[in-house]
Amino acid sequence: MRKSRRTDIRDTLLVTAAVWVLALALWLDVRFMGGILGRISTDTMAVHGDFDTFWRSARAFLEGRDVYDTGARLENLNPPFWVLLISPLGLLEPLVAYRFFVLVTLSTTVAYLAWMADELRLRSAWAVVGAVMLILSSPLLATLALGQIYPFLALGLVAAWMADRRGRHKISGGTVGLVVALKPSLAPVLLWPLVRRRWGALAAAVVAGAGATLVGAVVVGFEATLDWLRLLSGSAASPYWDNASLPSAAARLFTDNPYAQHAATLPWTVLVAYALGIATVALTAARVRGGAEASLWALVAASLLASPIAWHNYLVLLGPGILVLLARGRAAPAFLLLALQAIPGQWPLLWNQRGTVAAALALTLYLYILLAHWLVLLPTGKEPAGTPEPALGSGGVKDG
Repeated sequence: MRKSRRTDIRDTLLVTAAVWVLALALWLDVRFMGGILGRISTDTMAVHGDFDTFWRSARAFLEGRDVYDTGARLENLNPPFWVLLISPLGLLEPLVAYRFFVLVTLSTTVAYLAWMADELRLRSAWAVVGAVMLILSSPLLATLALGQIYPFLALGLVAAWMADRRGRHKISGGTVGLVVALKPSLAPVLLWPLVRRRWGALAAAVVAGAGATLVGAVVVGFEATLDWLRLLSGSAASPYWDNASLPSAAARLFTDNPYAQHAATLPWTVLVAYALGIATVALTAARVRGGAEASLWALVAASLLASPIAWHNYLVLLGPGILVLLARGRAAPAFLLLALQAIPGQWPLLWNQRGTVAAALALTLYLYILLAHWLVLLPTGKEPAGTPEPALGSGGVKDG
């Protein structure tokens, strides 16, 4: 009874916090009316910065030019394999290609959220609430505006999770390998099959990831692959406010930068932050060994915390994990995460003109949000391995 009462009190506090967070998000939406929707609908390709970079690389590939030196405003940090996958869009005019990409991205998002809800036998009310809040979340809307890759990575993670539930470990591992090939910063996710001793899945992940990388290198060109590796090696922890990783927070707070007033000049703290990120991954991997359902997304969150760059929009990758929480009776923490994802990208506009340490701490909000996702998704050690609790409103779980 005492434990149940503590749980009730905790859930009440979490729901109360979520309501206030939603009120803040609504206030920001009203104050900065129409910002994000205008960015999606605009005809100005400079606003769709990431997609403009991808499209230029695709067109350069089709024309036999350098795919990583295209005159784009933003550097293309995605591998040649991604350039190969999106190369057909280079046949279209930029704006037409962007509109098509947004349509496919949104359809993909709806599809994997519906797939998760069906697999979890999530009660209809929770499925609608969760899916709608994730589709209208700040990370996804900004992803659509910029034309980013994250929903496709999320689809790959969902497919890997589904295959693992059905005992198709090699298919699961191969899908994980493809996700890592597209976004190498997610390499710690390879620990998911490793710590659970899914040797076939691990081998499939390595083979699929290496194979996709090799195909990209052969077709797009080994010189392009070397250019991409050079770009990656030159990537440091960006102190820009939208970067939610631990190293970026250290760079923002303890190095001289144009985005925030640093508290002190202690550049060595960035290395400490990397070490903390690695420790976070190690702790998560140790907890993942028990096989809790949300463990894959806990590892994804840990990977983002440890990465030099983890834009706030990467939270799109964690959306399916929130549906798992809803299905397993953890509605209060899941609702808080959904509310946190509702905070629009205009939050920094309240702070970025204030040259104070307090403002720098406020600008680090997206790290706190990512940490909250990691803490909620992190397996507690009390969840029975391979025996998921019944979903709300159902008599059991489909094992496939």
